[in-house]
Amino acid sequence: MTKKKGKGVGIRKGNILLDEIDLKVLKLLNEKKEDLSIGDVQDMVRMSHVSFKIHVRRLIELKFITSSRIPKTFKFILKITNEGKEVLRIFEKATKK
Repeated sequence: MTKKKGKGVGIRKGNILLDEIDLKVLKLLNEKKEDLSIGDVQDMVRMSHVSFKIHVRRLIELKFITSSRIPKTFKFILKITNEGKEVLRIFEKATKK
């Protein structure tokens, strides 16, 4: 188990557990109509590159987002998948009051 300050407790291997950052990334990618690079989203959630990359890698492995490289640059564009949209919809519905 991995404990984060103020963010709760979760198992990162095997079981799917999303934290606030994961949900915020999914929400940003779902709301924005223009393409967002990894750096753009990282700046929006105000995280270090290393920490943010861990979240991105996990979301890609879970097939909630995709990452595609812009040709002839070092930028990668993030996009939310249909699975990511469905998970976000479920979480938003569950947390609605």
